Amino acid sequence: LTHEIRSTLDRHTILKTTLVELGRTLGLQECALWMPSRAGMNLQLSHTLNYQIQVGSTVPINLPVVNEVFTSSRAIRIPYTCPLARIRPLVGRYVPPEVVALRVPLLNLSNFQINDWPDLSAKSYAIMVLILPTDSTRKWRDHELELVDVVADQVAVALSHAAILEESMRARDQLMEQNIALDLARREAEMAIHARNDFLAV
Repeated sequence: LTHEIRSTLDRHTILKTTLVELGRTLGLQECALWMPSRAGMNLQLSHTLNYQIQVGSTVPINLPVVNEVFTSSRAIRIPYTCPLARIRPLVGRYVPPEVVALRVPLLNLSNFQINDWPDLSAKSYAIMVLILPTDSTRKWRDHELELVDVVADQVAVALSHAAILEESMRARDQLMEQNIALDLARREAEMAIHARNDFLAV
């Protein structure tokens, strides 16, 4: 599972792969990732496994449950009625699903130049929400929660590597542009010298 997550250096692929692999491995009803908004006042749903929560939905970052997740270093159980876990209305007979949430550290966030992601150098967190099926009485087991914690750490590392790669590619592109400009200036200077020499030779 962690190999799949770290096999790419594209942020969106990392996040989508994480949700798909966790959903498959743990048999989830839904798995969603809430990212801090640019202003840092809200969390915005950026990725979801089964689209049972609308992408782009927002929740205030100052909710007590958000603070509880942010201050815990491990996955914690949250109510299925919580705004972070509010999936499409459940109809018919169903068992209220067990839901866990955990923070995902966003390292090197100052390098993340994405439209709706914050440009903050301070340490920040996303929240991953995992929802068990509504058609079973399944409960979260300790080894599953440990797996989720490990995966969150691996996602943080993979995102950090992706940010470093993007930064180095940006620096390389900038260097190439500067080299092209320098080469053009050198050629123009050489042409000016040739023109002057030709003029003086007349």
